Amino acid sequence: MSLVALLGSARSDGHAAELLDLILAGRPAERFDLAQLDIREYVYDAPPEGDDFLRVAEAMTRADDILMVTPVYWYAMSSRLKRFFDRMTDLVTVRKPIGRALAGRTLWMAACGSNPEFTEGFEVPFRLTADYLDMTYGGAFYASTETGGFTPPTRTAAAQFGAQLFSEHQRSS
Repeated sequence: MSLVALLGSARSDGHAAELLDLILAGRPAERFDLAQLDIREYVYDAPPEGDDFLRVAEAMTRADDILMVTPVYWYAMSSRLKRFFDRMTDLVTVRKPIGRALAGRTLWMAACGSNPEFTEGFEVPFRLTADYLDMTYGGAFYASTETGGFTPPTRTAAAQFGAQLFSEHQRSS
């Protein structure tokens, strides 16, 4: 199995990064920290050239599974991840071969936030984007940081989500 993991947090060492580590549990993944990359805004007239978007998108086409991890900011994905989502428009307009190459991949999502429960509708952009790109939506995991961090049961659940992510792929191979 090959996995690309995108960390969409403003903090490279925050709760979302910790959540990604808990899910991966040492398993191999090509990681992209969007806070460390130059992903420019989507532009209608012509896609930006020379940023890191194409490198990440091409890595996604080589992976079996894609995991996007984000903190919940104001009941939605982070602005860094939203910018990346906006740029995915390039993959259905001017970079269609890359967009078509995502077909058959599985998209997973994990989020963390201070609410005790997952925000209603949070998964919708992930699920519908996967559908639009002929990908499979594998599912989502939410971890509350309401207590200031992850509780032992949340850590166990994150590890179980990671095990599911990796075992789902092995069953479908």
